[in-house]
Amino acid sequence: MPKLFRSLPEERRQRLLALGFAVYLASSLVSMAVMSLGAGLLVLAMLFSSTDRFAGLWERLRAEARLPAGRLFLRLSLLLAGACALSLVAAWLWPPGYGGRFVKVSFARDLPKLWYLFWPLVLAAGLRALPETGRSLAGRSWLLAFAAVSAVAYVQYFTGWPRMQWIPGSEPARYHATLFIGHHLSVASILIFPFFAALEGLHDPTRARALGLSRAALAAIVLLGAGALFLTHARTVWVAVPVGLLVWSLWRLPRKWCLAAGAGVALAIVLLAQQPAIRSRFTAGNLSYSLNTRVELWKANLRFFEERPLLGAGWRHNHELSGYYQLAELEARGRTGESVFSGHAHNNLIDFLGGTGLIGALAWLAWCFGAFWLAWRARDAGIFCAWIVFNLNGITQMNFWDGKVAHQAMIAVAWTLLAAAVADRRKA
Repeated sequence: MPKLFRSLPEERRQRLLALGFAVYLASSLVSMAVMSLGAGLLVLAMLFSSTDRFAGLWERLRAEARLPAGRLFLRLSLLLAGACALSLVAAWLWPPGYGGRFVKVSFARDLPKLWYLFWPLVLAAGLRALPETGRSLAGRSWLLAFAAVSAVAYVQYFTGWPRMQWIPGSEPARYHATLFIGHHLSVASILIFPFFAALEGLHDPTRARALGLSRAALAAIVLLGAGALFLTHARTVWVAVPVGLLVWSLWRLPRKWCLAAGAGVALAIVLLAQQPAIRSRFTAGNLSYSLNTRVELWKANLRFFEERPLLGAGWRHNHELSGYYQLAELEARGRTGESVFSGHAHNNLIDFLGGTGLIGALAWLAWCFGAFWLAWRARDAGIFCAWIVFNLNGITQMNFWDGKVAHQAMIAVAWTLLAAAVADRRKA
């Protein structure tokens, strides 16, 4: 088999790599299992599209990391990965616990998830090895898959297929757009990246031509995606997406059109706020449970930060520790046997403070600043605004380490690494 691939002409190697990217980018919008399978197939395509296989892939990665944008991103990722690993060492040496329950660090289980931080370099190196037609196929596959799953959202909202997640208070019964992913909050953070990428392509005729999509097709994709985001019925995304659209309008549109777009967004918000289904999502009854559970998790993680300010409770071990803490609090009040809502902190920053302390939180903020800077450097208003929405969503949902969301976020970084290097060459 290796000899067969080694004998392929260069054109077929590039086709193989382009197909690998098309499959992976489409799979990144389906489900966690399909995403993982798509990533594995892409790695195989990258290996077999190189004459030297592992050595060739390694050389591509080294070349990517030597570019100014790649070098910056690698340093930020190493900084964040190091902070997370250091917090695990501290939790292993001095395990935190409450009520006789302590966290148990397993480096073999915990550390592998850090691979997401370096995945963008692999993606960017592969995309850079493709000719323009190959990158066009990859980007087109991504946006067409986005359109397809967005169409599913409309069916799911009314029927519950393929997964039922009832919207509280809806009569007749309506369902969150969870697609094949499993949770509406994850979907809300995933779809924003291809949505803003499609919006950017709609604005830029050159980008539309590079994607091989007409502006009419891109307009349809944007409208489908906007509806799917709305049908997630995620309250924070209803606030965050208009903010992202306003920033994008300020960046991309002439002043008269910018004012018109701002007025249109404001009018849409006012009209939609009058709809009973939307108003009910912001009533005290619907807000109280989600807000109260989040507040309890925030209190727990801030307690971890107070007790272990530098390195926290251990990267991602604050998730289990939040349950131990709340159980110990209930037991101290004589309320044994009650269940608690535990898990991640439902807030990116608080989750980092509780899990990795000040060192990890500062490293994460630096990483986020780097993602914004790369999008700015690449002059990619779409991805820049997607990061705004992503971080606003992160105020009420810990979405950074959600594996399903991480695939999409790292794909966005890879596109900006690619574009930032092009912008750097033009300036040189």
